[in-house]
Amino acid sequence: MHNQDFKLGMRRLAAGVSLITTVNHGVRHGLVATAVSSVTADPPTLLVCINKTASAHAHVSEAGILCVNILADSHEDVAGRFSSPVDREKRFDYDAWQTLQTGAPALVNAMVSFDCEVRQAVPYQSHTIFLAEIVSVELWAEANRPLVYLDGRYRLLAEAQQMFSVAS
Repeated sequence: MHNQDFKLGMRRLAAGVSLITTVNHGVRHGLVATAVSSVTADPPTLLVCINKTASAHAHVSEAGILCVNILADSHEDVAGRFSSPVDREKRFDYDAWQTLQTGAPALVNAMVSFDCEVRQAVPYQSHTIFLAEIVSVELWAEANRPLVYLDGRYRLLAEAQQMFSVAS
């Protein structure tokens, strides 16, 4: 199997978009991720995969805390800001942020923010798999329209549904 085939195939897997944030030595860091999944409800734990080359990777590893902010379809600009290396130091200058139990930044108008402590970090090839136990949850709004990543770009859920019904 070729890596390119794998990447092209995975582009067809629609995924919710999460903003992973942390604070390390008083400085906030963040990145966009689609490799986030629930592991268990007892204790409530998430799996978060972060590329070792990501600017926030070392900070999550060192701080041992992270906040998984599930983005709504209105957050495409937030996702774009945290996906780009341009003006990295200004990423948190927009939107409203609060800290929950761990001190990691939580996006106030996210669909939900899961405040987590890293319990285990498993290095695997280009990524680290973080097993993060949820210590607090903030359900910010009733929003139920997630931002979705599909075929190399952000999409609205209705747009993704329409695309699949046309293809059927």
